Amino acid sequence: MSNDIKCVIFDLDGTLVNTIDDLGLACDYLLRESGIEPKWSQEDYKGFVGNGAKLLVDRAFDHKLSPEELEEQYKLFKIKYNEIKMNHVYVYEGMLDVVKTLKENGIKLVVCTNKPDVAAKGMVEALFGAEIFDMVLGMTDDVPKKPDTAMPNIILNCIGVKASDCVWIGDSSVDVESAKNLGCRCVAVTWGFRSFGSLFKCYPDLIIDKPKDILKIFDFCIDN
Repeated sequence: MSNDIKCVIFDLDGTLVNTIDDLGLACDYLLRESGIEPKWSQEDYKGFVGNGAKLLVDRAFDHKLSPEELEEQYKLFKIKYNEIKMNHVYVYEGMLDVVKTLKENGIKLVVCTNKPDVAAKGMVEALFGAEIFDMVLGMTDDVPKKPDTAMPNIILNCIGVKASDCVWIGDSSVDVESAKNLGCRCVAVTWGFRSFGSLFKCYPDLIIDKPKDILKIFDFCIDN
């Protein structure tokens, strides 16, 4: 797989960073403000994420909101989450060394996520710095979200790379489907928000269990 890979497309939540606590806390805040006692566990919220913040909110409210109510709660979610998004987030162990090694070896690195664009860009810069990733693109209301190909095609057009020269790394069926729709290879990861079994059913090209396994795709190594 490694010989012709020029670019790695990373998912963000559940792949590069663990964000589940603050996502859940933002939803719990909305529920309490609406007079509803939160009932969801962290594992529940892991199952709710991956398809964008609006659907996360809809699931948190048990699909009981009207379209108008959902739009209002979605707006409130973005405000609240942006306030607390760095409170408990952390980079998965070994991931910072992995992306630095890829960068040092000339691999282009991008992030394509259904997290709102402003939140995604701010989080990546805060946790990884401004120089490692060639481009970060999150969801905006005017561009279809993953697994549609609109977002990754914007990225690839900007950085001048073909889909066939990429590998997509993500933790959910949304990422596997996104890669297949785009026409690139896909590596699914088990340290995020989905189980090995659920990922296996999606038929990614490869499933890996820890961040440093990414470097085996390229025959790179980290000295430690």
